[in-house]
Amino acid sequence: MPSLAAVAEIGSAVARTSAAIAYEKLARPRPTTLDQVPPSPAALTAEWLTAALCSGTPGARVERFILGPKNDGTSARRTLEVVYNEAGRQAGLPVHLFTKSSPTLLTRLVTATGNLLPAEHAFYSVIRRELDIEAPTGYYAAWDPKSNRSLFIMEDVTRTRGATTDTILTRQFTRAQAENAIDLLATLHAAYWDQPGLTRRFGWLMDPYSWQLRLHKLMLMDRCAVVGFDRAEHVMPREIFLRRDDFVEVLLRSRRISAEGPRTIVHSDVHAGNWYLTGDGRVGLFDWQCMLHGFGAQDIAYALIGNLTIQNRRAWERDLLELYRERLGAHGVANVPDPETLWLRYRQMIPHAMFMWLGTIGSNKLQPQMQKPEISLANIERSAQACADLDAFAALGM
Repeated sequence: MPSLAAVAEIGSAVARTSAAIAYEKLARPRPTTLDQVPPSPAALTAEWLTAALCSGTPGARVERFILGPKNDGTSARRTLEVVYNEAGRQAGLPVHLFTKSSPTLLTRLVTATGNLLPAEHAFYSVIRRELDIEAPTGYYAAWDPKSNRSLFIMEDVTRTRGATTDTILTRQFTRAQAENAIDLLATLHAAYWDQPGLTRRFGWLMDPYSWQLRLHKLMLMDRCAVVGFDRAEHVMPREIFLRRDDFVEVLLRSRRISAEGPRTIVHSDVHAGNWYLTGDGRVGLFDWQCMLHGFGAQDIAYALIGNLTIQNRRAWERDLLELYRERLGAHGVANVPDPETLWLRYRQMIPHAMFMWLGTIGSNKLQPQMQKPEISLANIERSAQACADLDAFAALGM
């Protein structure tokens, strides 16, 4: 059972959020200024969008807009097409947009307990502007910690860059694409690598160990992961399944090591569904809601496991780790990990890739189904095989 403190925290969040949603259903707010965060895209108005998108362009205004169909998961997602007046059109203001929001009790509780809203807000309001990487441009980012309302408006890269998205079932990285992804992650990591004051500047981002404990405390994700072992037994190497009862301890050891650093900003959720390919072949990354400050190898391990076939991961991983080292150095990192240290850390980070999918497939009926079971199973098959191939348990002293 959850601790009394966890029950109290969850109960407070449920009561506060339920009251906010009840008010929204009765009042049906339609904000016209940026003083309010819209409760959902359905509450958007042309006046509010004018304030959000046209403030830097004299005379520009939104005349009308079109919302696309719902596509819900951890958050609610809809496309948004905006029609401007002549001043807005002449200024080239963004037309094809994408929204993420938390309109329901379930989406608000999941995003709040996972600390997802501060992370996504940090990326689109601050971090994206500082990085020269392939990622969507953000145009508006806000969240209200009292009601857990949130709204993020960003570029719809499928329209602006000809981007295509896939899942682990429909796309595997080629060698060139994997190298492109490594360069993107090295650019991100190098920008904040062991930066003095990193945790003060981005104090709302959590470290991997604290984040993991929060998920266990408030969402019982440690139990979900163990249930996930049972549901995914048929895709795991037998020797990994037999370590089922050791997994949570191994995971916590892994997350503690990541938190020890050298710390940088890590994406943390670099599975196949969060990458896209632009029309001219570049590899891009979106869905930044799980950002943390930890050790960069956790992103590298998860990205290679989730985006390469098992055979290609085995064949390419050492070369790609060396490329990562080279790119960190090229981007100005002075204390690049030596090959042996990076190889050990790579092995030690594998449990994170396993957990993200064991917890997903092991979720209970009260939690949202964030991914189709076949996608979870494919990710677990790869990460469990990597755990066996690279003896991740031994690398973590178990």
